[in-house]
Amino acid sequence: MKKFLIQIFIIVFIILFIGATVFSIYKFEVFNPISSCFGMLQILFTDKEYTVVQRIPYKVVLAKTGKAFEEYINMQGYYEVKEEQMGSDHIYSNGEKREKVYTRINGYYMIGVWKDTYEQ
Repeated sequence: MKKFLIQIFIIVFIILFIGATVFSIYKFEVFNPISSCFGMLQILFTDKEYTVVQRIPYKVVLAKTGKAFEEYINMQGYYEVKEEQMGSDHIYSNGEKREKVYTRINGYYMIGVWKDTYEQ
């Protein structure tokens, strides 16, 4: 009986982990559900303004709504090229290279997903 309960627990855990992974990919474009969960908790329940939740294969940043994402971009040495913005695709430049960032925002947080980096 004990072995059966352990097997059920493992199966339920695997199903929950797969569900969390699918949700994380769908909602945040992050492949690691643990990283997206802790990133969201940091943004919502602490004083942290932004956090990088994924770096590979592309960078994903979660930020509080407002100026927090712009602060992150400016701290990295980039500025927005407003003339090249197309909807939610923003172009940021540091003079040498440009980065295309897809952004989404709601009432609680903002997501920035780096899609392309190219030389000027």
